[in-house]
Amino acid sequence: MMHLHYCRKALLRRYFFFCRMRRMLIADAYALNRLILRLYREGREVPLGSYQAWALEQLQSLLTFDSAWWGNVAADPPALHNVFLHNCDESILREYAPWLEQDFFCAALLASPGVAVNMSDLTTRARYVRTALYRRLGRRFKVEWSLGTLLIEPSSSLHEFLTVWRHDHKRPFSEPERQIKELLMPHLVEMHRAVRLRHFLKTPNGINREWAVVDARGIVHEASPAFIALVSMRWPHWQGSALPEALLSCVRAGQAYLSSELRVDVTSCGELRYLSPRLDGVLAQLSPREGEIATRYATGETYSAIAGSLLLSPATVRNHIAHCFRKLGVNNKAELVRRLEGKA
Repeated sequence: MMHLHYCRKALLRRYFFFCRMRRMLIADAYALNRLILRLYREGREVPLGSYQAWALEQLQSLLTFDSAWWGNVAADPPALHNVFLHNCDESILREYAPWLEQDFFCAALLASPGVAVNMSDLTTRARYVRTALYRRLGRRFKVEWSLGTLLIEPSSSLHEFLTVWRHDHKRPFSEPERQIKELLMPHLVEMHRAVRLRHFLKTPNGINREWAVVDARGIVHEASPAFIALVSMRWPHWQGSALPEALLSCVRAGQAYLSSELRVDVTSCGELRYLSPRLDGVLAQLSPREGEIATRYATGETYSAIAGSLLLSPATVRNHIAHCFRKLGVNNKAELVRRLEGKA
């Protein structure tokens, strides 16, 4: 009888434990749903430059952390791009760069996109504090425990990551916290993308089917499928996260790209650039007859050959070419060729 009594008490304890856990899970689910709704309802009104700080403040309501970084990483070659720091000294970006390829936590994020990675699942505290990474960086920047997630961006080769840190070595992240981070990450990133696109699509350039958002180094952060198709058609061998060299030089200079048939306007906004292509280019500055003559001349035809083909006199062809030079701001044939190719 005594044995049955203890069994009954144990079953009751277990029953009440599961009831309490169920109530906690339901409460967590409600809180999670409220946070997701807040991201989509309020987040779309937050200015681009304030969104990441605002979103991390919302995340703090469900997941406590002391500092964080949020940015983009390229896998090949490994490099960080446009990192936002929360409660962390900016010198970490300079100090961390040489260690990127040796960072076991970053490697785990890259190996498991979409999965929240908890440092405590990768290594023990005793092993971690013996690593050179901890001795050189972790201790200095108080990175005692890390919880991070990385998502692959389909329109570029950059991956967006968010890693939060705790400074107290006695408070590792728990499995429920890891699950919360994993569930919220796609919503945080998608609203960041929506805020970024809304910001750029409200520029004076208006809404365009072909568009891209890049940084000052020409790394593509966002791009419409139509932009990717246009650039791939213009530069068939282009691939990767960086723009083709001809476009890249214009982005770095903050100037529009011009070729014979393509114009790409560059609008600056802080560290980012909005690219808006138009299929007109240099030839749009010329009349149809001038464009034809300039193109023939640039490809090597002589005055006489052009005149004979178009039933004009060589003098008329020469005058047309002189007008083209003035309109395009070039002084000789070599400069005309470079202008039509978008290299000048």
